Amino acid sequence: MALKSLQREYTDLMAHPVPFGTVAPTNDPLVWKAYLVGPEDSPYEGGQFELEMQFTGDYPARGPKLKFITSIFHANIARNGFICISLVSDWRPTDNMLTVMKAVSNLLAQPDRNNAYYGGNLTDQQYRDEAVRWTQTYAQKKCFN
Repeated sequence: MALKSLQREYTDLMAHPVPFGTVAPTNDPLVWKAYLVGPEDSPYEGGQFELEMQFTGDYPARGPKLKFITSIFHANIARNGFICISLVSDWRPTDNMLTVMKAVSNLLAQPDRNNAYYGGNLTDQQYRDEAVRWTQTYAQKKCFN
């Protein structure tokens, strides 16, 4: 079931691209790469971020594990790249990869600093400056067009 669902979602995403990112398969059919553009008016603007999505054999009944490959300074993303996002813990079988990509893009635009792994002790300006510095240092590699 997982492979059929993933193939259908991949075909849909390729037929109807979204402006904020794309996905690509890997050699493992249960692992995808996602590439997201940093949202405008955020400290991530101008960056391109690579993520890994690991699916289980029972997808879409259970959601993927999400991990940033690109280093990023973000309140809700651990240093090892794993994402603290309610979509993952509150996964519904009706969610899909477009839902995931939108949720991660929204998280980049609006970090939840009240539930922060990092940066909770910084002022808003200090947080923004550090996130911009990391974006300029690590997220300038062109991942896609």
